[in-house]
Amino acid sequence: MNISNSEIVDTIKAIESIAPDGYGRMSIPCETDEELYQKIEFALQSESRADFLLNQNGVDSLLKFTERMASQCLREPDFEDCSHAAEAVELILSQPCYDEKMMSVALALIHDAYNRLSKPRPAFDWKHLPKFHEAWNDFCTRFELDQSIAESHFRIGTEHDGLRYICYW
Repeated sequence: MNISNSEIVDTIKAIESIAPDGYGRMSIPCETDEELYQKIEFALQSESRADFLLNQNGVDSLLKFTERMASQCLREPDFEDCSHAAEAVELILSQPCYDEKMMSVALALIHDAYNRLSKPRPAFDWKHLPKFHEAWNDFCTRFELDQSIAESHFRIGTEHDGLRYICYW
């Protein structure tokens, strides 16, 4: 998909304009989830994902989106929510540098939510998510060796609207 520079700038501004703390406290799901997902999807359709360079606020918004989608999957198990979280991680992994610890937390959330889905579980679209695929395989290999790594990154809490992952970002 050929995307103009102004479309890229508008998408980046929209992602970066979301205040992660305020967004994180919103009920799950909310309208902002859908708006942010549309921006993520748009960025992933680009020929060059590297054009979507985000500041720390933008990356934090994507991490919070990942947490929220995993929480939604925890409440109502649906592979689509895990897939949306994986797409956010793909966009983060397309950044020139990212925090490995944060990425480990995001992968642990998706892993936990994904493993709660009924079998047979659908597969992620590896062709669409190559960077996520590599990180996922590495995480799953490490998890097989040390199953406590997922538990060290989050806990599950209860809010007025249901279960929710509480992360140690």
